[in-house]
Amino acid sequence: MFVSNAEAIARRAMNRIEPRLADKYASLIRFLGMNPEAASAMRGRRGVEPGSEAYIELQADSFVAARAPRVPLPPATVPDEMVSVILGSYFNIAENELDRVKREHQLSMGAENLVGELLERYLAEIMEPRGWIWCSGSIVKAVDFIKPPQDASECWRSLQVKNRDNSENSSSSAIRVGTTIEKWFRTFSRRRDLNWDAFPEEEIRPLVSEAGFQEFVKAYLGKLK
Repeated sequence: MFVSNAEAIARRAMNRIEPRLADKYASLIRFLGMNPEAASAMRGRRGVEPGSEAYIELQADSFVAARAPRVPLPPATVPDEMVSVILGSYFNIAENELDRVKREHQLSMGAENLVGELLERYLAEIMEPRGWIWCSGSIVKAVDFIKPPQDASECWRSLQVKNRDNSENSSSSAIRVGTTIEKWFRTFSRRRDLNWDAFPEEEIRPLVSEAGFQEFVKAYLGKLK
């Protein structure tokens, strides 16, 4: 359960950190107060109960920090040398090319790991001015965007965004069972096709595209150099 003055605590906490996000964060906490089972537990924060004043204040930091620019980085793990054996023995990669191929593979993995986050950032840029809230910081389980109702006849909407149709794990899928969480993915894993035409928000659908996403990514990464 969330404390009775959760929204006021959220607004106060965010006004200390980033006042421009105070309304968005307060709305997000209002949503969680109505759906406490959707609140993510805080990793490494033993004793901080979801819904408590401490939880709301700490998650305000996460909400802001997750919006900070992030550069693509290769995985920090040490490559398995057996990969070179397979590349040389089966795929006929020349021995003097193995280090380059491994390095490029690491860079590709780093780039691939960032695509999903870049997709959320692109959508947030378009959706937030139109009433949606990006749930940055993974505060809401299996949900990336929420939209507060505009009047009494509407309900809250929640949306989970994935880069590919096969990128959702079983635990995330299980969370959506029995809920009204909508799901959308950008690409298909078994064929070269895109899914922008199926974006679930009718108002947003004409505003998003692969060309728009590519331009956003180039501009975003260009600012990081």
